[in-house]
Amino acid sequence: MRILAALTAARAGSAEVSTGHRGRSSDVRDSAAGRLPAKVNALLLAALPGALFIAIWSSGYLVGKIGMREMSALTLLWWRFLVAAVVMGAVAIATRARWPRRPMAWIHLIVTGFVLHAVQFGGIYIGLGMGVSAGLASLIASAGPLVIAAIAVPAFGELLRKRQWVGLLLGLLGVAAAVGSELGGGVSVAGLFALLVSLAAFAGGTLYQKRFGAVMDLRSGLTVQLVVATAAITPLALGHGGLSIPLTFSAVWPIVWASLVSSIGGLVLLFVLLRRRGGGAATSYLFLVPPVTALAAIPLLGQPLEVGAMIGTVLAAVGVALVTRSAPAPAE
Repeated sequence: MRILAALTAARAGSAEVSTGHRGRSSDVRDSAAGRLPAKVNALLLAALPGALFIAIWSSGYLVGKIGMREMSALTLLWWRFLVAAVVMGAVAIATRARWPRRPMAWIHLIVTGFVLHAVQFGGIYIGLGMGVSAGLASLIASAGPLVIAAIAVPAFGELLRKRQWVGLLLGLLGVAAAVGSELGGGVSVAGLFALLVSLAAFAGGTLYQKRFGAVMDLRSGLTVQLVVATAAITPLALGHGGLSIPLTFSAVWPIVWASLVSSIGGLVLLFVLLRRRGGGAATSYLFLVPPVTALAAIPLLGQPLEVGAMIGTVLAAVGVALVTRSAPAPAE
């Protein structure tokens, strides 16, 4: 009897061990399954600012082209800056944003407002107004990441890996493929020069903002920058089309979009990306702007689908992935 009882107890213990093992295995599987959606959600959240930046920056070219049907380029730009400055100023006051206290902080905001806003967008709008195609304009503007990376490496010690340099070059090739069909035909020398000035302003203004404006309050800082840009564009707008606009929906909605979405949303996202990433990595998202713009122009502007746009989108996407992918964590 004692032997039978001992055998029964042994079988019961073995069953409990087996059940416990299966329970722990199930817990491990459940835990792994739970971690997978968490990782996916984390990746989606990390990619969201970049995706929004690409969409907003692309929309600026499309909305600008639509708005220029109703008014001159600099008139549209002046109203874009003015409305954005008023709205951003109201937000800053209503939320009691911190305003700069040191004189140098004001100087930095004035410099970035003039260079990053007035000169950059003024060059783009002037170039478009002189007949340069939107594709060529976006191609020149999207060379900014290479310029910024080339400057940021020696100036700020931003060490780019080989894969990131490969990604930058792939991105530029993608941009060229997307808008290559638009490079033919006559190009205004003055318009091309305006776009090159815009490119230099974007690169210089972005690096200046990263160096001296990283800690600014986005609400008050952007307000000051937009006020400076409005003041700088005023004499140019007065001499090229004036400040009056037709009070029609087709004229007003591009101004509202360009002011609230492009000027405020786009620049806020750019500053957020600059704080989270290096200058070269943050601006590498610009490589996807021309291909996305070309694809969006099909339904919005009635432009045909180009094979180059599809090839360029793939190349640019791979380039951005290489530049912005985080380095693997060191093994512990």
